[in-house]
Amino acid sequence: MRYGIVACLVMVVGVGAVPARAAPERDAVEMGLVERALAVAGWTRADLGWRARGTWDRYPQDVPYQLRHVDDVFAEPWSAVPWVRAMGAEARELLSAKGIDGKGGQGQGALFRLVHDLGVHRRYGAMRAYAANLTAKPTALDAALRASFAAAGRATSFTTFGKPADWPRTDEDLAKATAGLPAEVGAVLGKLVLDLEDAWAWAERAWRNVPLEARVAVHGRLDLGIEETDALAYEPAMDDVARAWDEASLWYAGLKVVEALDVARGALAQPVAGAREALRSLRVDVETPRGRVVVMGTGDDVLDVGTEGAFLVVDLGGNDRYVGSVAASGPTRLVSAMLEMGGDDRYEAKDRAMGAGSVGVGVLLDAGGADAYALKGTLGLGAGMFGLGVLADLGGDDAYFGAYSAQGCGFFGVGMLLDAAGKDAYTLWSDGQGFGGVAGVGVLADGGGDDRYEAVVDAKVTGRGSYHTGGTVSVSNAQGCGMGRRGDGADGHSWGGGFGCLLDVAGDDRYEAANWAQGCGYWFGTGLVWDGAGNDEFRANGWAGGSGAHFCIGVLVDDAGDDLHRVAQNWGLGYGHDFTVGIHVDGGGNDRYEAGEAGIGWSINRSVGLLVDVAGDDRYAFGKAGLVPGTAVFDARLLDRSGASALYWTESRSVGLFVDGGGTDVYPSGAADGDAVTDAPASDNARARNLGIRLDLR
Repeated sequence: MRYGIVACLVMVVGVGAVPARAAPERDAVEMGLVERALAVAGWTRADLGWRARGTWDRYPQDVPYQLRHVDDVFAEPWSAVPWVRAMGAEARELLSAKGIDGKGGQGQGALFRLVHDLGVHRRYGAMRAYAANLTAKPTALDAALRASFAAAGRATSFTTFGKPADWPRTDEDLAKATAGLPAEVGAVLGKLVLDLEDAWAWAERAWRNVPLEARVAVHGRLDLGIEETDALAYEPAMDDVARAWDEASLWYAGLKVVEALDVARGALAQPVAGAREALRSLRVDVETPRGRVVVMGTGDDVLDVGTEGAFLVVDLGGNDRYVGSVAASGPTRLVSAMLEMGGDDRYEAKDRAMGAGSVGVGVLLDAGGADAYALKGTLGLGAGMFGLGVLADLGGDDAYFGAYSAQGCGFFGVGMLLDAAGKDAYTLWSDGQGFGGVAGVGVLADGGGDDRYEAVVDAKVTGRGSYHTGGTVSVSNAQGCGMGRRGDGADGHSWGGGFGCLLDVAGDDRYEAANWAQGCGYWFGTGLVWDGAGNDEFRANGWAGGSGAHFCIGVLVDDAGDDLHRVAQNWGLGYGHDFTVGIHVDGGGNDRYEAGEAGIGWSINRSVGLLVDVAGDDRYAFGKAGLVPGTAVFDARLLDRSGASALYWTESRSVGLFVDGGGTDVYPSGAADGDAVTDAPASDNARARNLGIRLDLR
């Protein structure tokens, strides 16, 4: 039974349409709507959320690797909305043309700031985005390479039997290999090598207490994506490395690599433009103790680095093809970097490529062009596992394909895909497009354009069938999703989920996924989506649209446009299950919301499920008759204090809240424009502090 108190609400808070507001006022307006809805039940904002107590037996406690924001969002759920908007504002500023080529107050570049603020800072808060402190001076490339040999403890000239050795003559070979470089170009590249050598030294410090065999064991676990949720196969090396590595040194190394590539990009633009024809056939390809260093000219080139990869690849222009593990680190290649100065390029590899930071730093910076990236296996296109992996593409209509753990994905590390502009297509099988696996951070940020995000639905293609749907659709783990390792039903090694975030600044975008996607969390994981503008379509099968299960956070915020929000099966659109914060906010436009069954501001098992639509003529529909927005499902255990889990089930509060701020709306039977209803004060739900609330302000 629901209890209508329209008259009381009018007297207390007033009813009326909410006008469009300037951006600085947006959060206050929306929070005001939530507070007005809570007032229907006599609640305030302070009644939302929970803080776990040590006396709550069976509530999971002492879960390692939980990120620092989680408990605060549990206690103050709405704080996640302005938080993700702040990240979106930074993406809007820094991925713009002006932002990319600008500098901050300390002289740092936009990519440095984005990687720090949206990536590193999410995992490790003791650093701030001041500077990477690059100190190398412009240096001839052969001299810089000799310095790199020396830093690795390797000589470049040899004397034996009292005379110079006949072979090798490394000094001469390096001079000969780099002789075709114009001095100005060579000086920029030399500085880049020295800056990367500085980063390498910091990466070495990061692993000084970690045996090589432990790093190799971690590096070999390409299947961590299937390790999420139900704790299938415990790898002790993960815990061993997590206890012993020096994170600060690794992140410092990674930020140095990002800034070094960006500085080189800017410094090379003018000298390359002035000597484009002379540089067409340039090719430098040398082996160093750190790996191959390859410099290619402005022509159309082909480079295959195999699975071994390279320390540094620089291409000065042209339409090029790259094969193998470019910009990918590993246990013995702590830093791997690539700078592509422009052109319509093709990248293809199987595993660990194109911005893969596995126990190290892998960064790929492509300055522009219509590019195609194809990762046929696992871990790349901006993926980090105990490392930093970044792919930054600064322009063009690009196509990204990654099978698994790709396009902004992190496990015990940071993975980021940053695309500044263009009409882009992102295709994934599972675990990416802003996916935070255990203790990881995964971010995909797109600066604008009409984009398509696809996490392939058909489980026959992906091989990742979801048991929630009989194995017919995929476990997507994508498009702003955070997942943990739930070990409470297995070996007890429960690991807190990570931070997965998808930020799209503008454009008419299409999002498609199966289960676990589009602002979704699981087991202390956090999944966030922010779309700044455009007429968008969000389509998913289940567990999506600001949703989650088991002690987690899922938030989707769409700030403008006439949008479609569709979760075909269940568990979506502001939905929380089992101590979940599930929030869905739409800032305006004439929108459609479609839920198969439970959803549209629903809560079950002590969660906070909120759906807030600020304004517009909207339509709400369920695939099953008899369902209405703003529902908190009753369970007798919420009133039973006799069981082992009595305290955490009975002492907390929960709410399924729906509020529409204005417009002429269409509802399913049982709901209507002008509703202000909640559970009757004498009902079991009200006694259990488990309230469904629905408010429509005409």
